[in-house]
Amino acid sequence: MNKMILSALSVAVLLSAGNAAAATDPDFKRLDTNNDGLISWPEYAAKNPKSGRLDPRRIFDNVDTNRDGYIDPAEFAEMKRRRDNRKP
Repeated sequence: MNKMILSALSVAVLLSAGNAAAATDPDFKRLDTNNDGLISWPEYAAKNPKSGRLDPRRIFDNVDTNRDGYIDPAEFAEMKRRRDNRKP
């Protein structure tokens, strides 16, 4: 039982650390123009107009993994982590 509680607390600490890092991330702040701690589609679209092959709506939808219509700090941090892991 104690191991399960410790594991749950560890996960919670890691998630909150990721949220804090993303919330202070200058890239996140640039997109979160109303400073509510979430990036909405209109905020994202205003800063990422369609250009070339990349469709901003598709990118937004892929980052919004919980499908609530917003990119939260944890989703943003995970997107950056995945992107950084792809680099050679």
